[in-house]
Amino acid sequence: MSKRIHSHSQPHLYLSEHINQVEMAFQGIKQWHSSPVWDQIANLLPWIARVHDLGKGSVAFQNYILEPACFHGNPAEKSHTPLSLLLTLVLAQNNIWNPLDTLTLAAIARGHHSALPTFPEQKISAPNCPERDLDNFSGGEKARILKKQLEQMDMVLLEQETGLDFSNLVNSEDPGTLLRTMKRYITSSLLTQFHKLNEEEGVAFRLKSQLLYSILLEADKAFLAVPDPTRYLQKGNKIWDPIWIKERIGNPSINKVNVLRKKMRKEVLLQCERVTEQRIFSLTAPTGCGKTLLAASWALTKRKQIQAKTGLAPKIIVVLPFLSVIDQTVREYTKLLDIGKVAKDGSWLLTSHSLAERAYGPNLEEEEERFFLDTWRSEIIITTYDQFLLSLMEPKARYQMRFHNLCDALIIMDEVQSLPCKLWQPLDKILNGLSQIGNSHILLMSATLPTFVSGQKPLVIDYPNYFKAFSRYKLILDKRDHMDIEEFCSEMRSQLQQWLDNGERILITLNTRGSARKVRDALEEEWPPDCHIPLFFISADVTPKDRMKIVSEIKKGEPCIVVSTQSIEAGVDIDMNKVFRDFAPLDSLIQIAGRCNREGNKDRCPVIIYDLVNENGNRYSEMIYDDDVHLPVTRQLFANVTEVNEEEILDISQHYFEELSLLKNTGQIHLQKYIRWQDDMSVQELLRGKERLQYNFLVLEQDIELRADMEEANSIKDRWKCREAWRKLSGRIAQISIHVYARPGFHPRSIANELSHDLWYLRPGYYSSKCGLQIEGKTLIY
Repeated sequence: MSKRIHSHSQPHLYLSEHINQVEMAFQGIKQWHSSPVWDQIANLLPWIARVHDLGKGSVAFQNYILEPACFHGNPAEKSHTPLSLLLTLVLAQNNIWNPLDTLTLAAIARGHHSALPTFPEQKISAPNCPERDLDNFSGGEKARILKKQLEQMDMVLLEQETGLDFSNLVNSEDPGTLLRTMKRYITSSLLTQFHKLNEEEGVAFRLKSQLLYSILLEADKAFLAVPDPTRYLQKGNKIWDPIWIKERIGNPSINKVNVLRKKMRKEVLLQCERVTEQRIFSLTAPTGCGKTLLAASWALTKRKQIQAKTGLAPKIIVVLPFLSVIDQTVREYTKLLDIGKVAKDGSWLLTSHSLAERAYGPNLEEEEERFFLDTWRSEIIITTYDQFLLSLMEPKARYQMRFHNLCDALIIMDEVQSLPCKLWQPLDKILNGLSQIGNSHILLMSATLPTFVSGQKPLVIDYPNYFKAFSRYKLILDKRDHMDIEEFCSEMRSQLQQWLDNGERILITLNTRGSARKVRDALEEEWPPDCHIPLFFISADVTPKDRMKIVSEIKKGEPCIVVSTQSIEAGVDIDMNKVFRDFAPLDSLIQIAGRCNREGNKDRCPVIIYDLVNENGNRYSEMIYDDDVHLPVTRQLFANVTEVNEEEILDISQHYFEELSLLKNTGQIHLQKYIRWQDDMSVQELLRGKERLQYNFLVLEQDIELRADMEEANSIKDRWKCREAWRKLSGRIAQISIHVYARPGFHPRSIANELSHDLWYLRPGYYSSKCGLQIEGKTLIY
């Protein structure tokens, strides 16, 4: 054993030096947080800095860290987190630490390289407990390894390196007895206190533990990734000025919609002045009211108020469900930076999602840039529900490293009606807990707001009257029991010439890719050869790169016919004068109606709802919305209705969400699993259901250099550098990807050549920007 305990090989660090670095990094993170948040975990920070790497004192780890390439022992014997957990428990029992504090420290020590562990249930764990169980160390191979590590441990050296007292472990009881004693300590003392927590206390305990965990995860890597302490420890004072929004709005033309937008913004700003202690707000407003800039007005004004009062400028986190919405939201915030004449880099505004370019700013080394991106080191973050909920609820370390950014934050959650019902109860309790424990302010937005988060206060008090003030569209329910897709195609073809002659803007939205393709192809067959009005097609068979281009073309306001799947319905601010929609749950119908006569410049326009079936008589709606509640509730609400004006939409949507809350699983079991630290579905499964096998096809002609760049990334020998090279390419890959569900009778090799990382590139002739993926006679997804 060496005379010092080594912590890292590249760069070389002793354990005491790493502990000092972690404590110094804590001071950098502290600048982003208020005293009420920081003070909750301040007493535990010195302890977690010292205990999280105690297991690095083992002989096997020291042999490994001095010459990693030459280590040929059992890889499990160099693992340091189980030993760190055990030694943390020994310290806690000997020093009579608070049981819940001990549980937090022990869990973090165990999981800081993987994920927060699961806790055993109230009954004593079975012998074959899951890999991540907190007490999974006293039997079998894990016990054998821990005994060996303890027997070889130089406890005096560990004391010298950490400043902790392990004198009782020198010549102590045999390791096997110690393991059994510590397991009893977890069960009889720590978990006994834990299981006494009620629901609210359980949420608070979990959130505080995640806060400490997140801070350690960032601090543990900070000075390994950022070699210049000054750059890391210095938080710039960046001013996002609310006046920029006023300048961005300017003096729009006077029409009914703009008058109502102006009135709403005035009311939002008034609420910001009057209501200072409220933490959770809602913004319920008709589609087309400019919710993006209304939310920005709330966030920037609230940020300025908090900064004036406390000196801390909270981060703003904008959470959105769809990438198409993110793109236009990023553009709005970028325009604000242009008005402020601010250099646009990641320290001001960061976009975090699968299509985002992994670039932060100039003059950064590669590892430093990656670290700033992964830790959301920015004033404003625009992200997806996936990324937000992973940071909020998923126990894995790579997501939890960002959790502390959700504290002392202004969080805007748009289109909350898109969240599945099984997240309602968990998010109610967790968001309320975050507003208290994390000192965060939350704004929930929708045109059809489900009131699943308790304690929210409307930013626009009189929002029902805003709904009544609009008369832009009416839903027209086709009362035929159903319509065959071929008959629907004929009906659309019969109207085509009139649309073209009148220079109309028509949107036809279907539920599946296959039905959308049928309608699009039927119209193309009827298209006059000399017609200059475009036929646009938007579905998942079209690459995101092409979809964004098409949406930009549609926004120009020229006559066009658009055939789409439901991917266009939420948040994409296009303005059409007639919409046809296959039947769907009410919130989807309202969202698509929001694309009709959006600016209110025309007389009331129709949104015509059909109930389409395929050649076998199966409803397309039931293929996509395959639950037994949303569609039946919508059918019941419309059972005796033929037309619904926009003014009536709010009342109907309130009835709709009331019925859903009575009939649907709203997630109590998932809340309990979160509170009790039990394994649960992944966030992705909660959001989107069980993952199905998909093929990922790339249209390489849309990014000529990508293939060579992927091959270069794949040739990197170092697995961490290889992984990061692929992460850097992920945005470009996603931009030109088409995902197709696997089905019997189809193999991707018939249309594509295999690359690597489960990627296939389409051969020439199988993709067109006008109609997407083109496969004759191939059974894929329809």
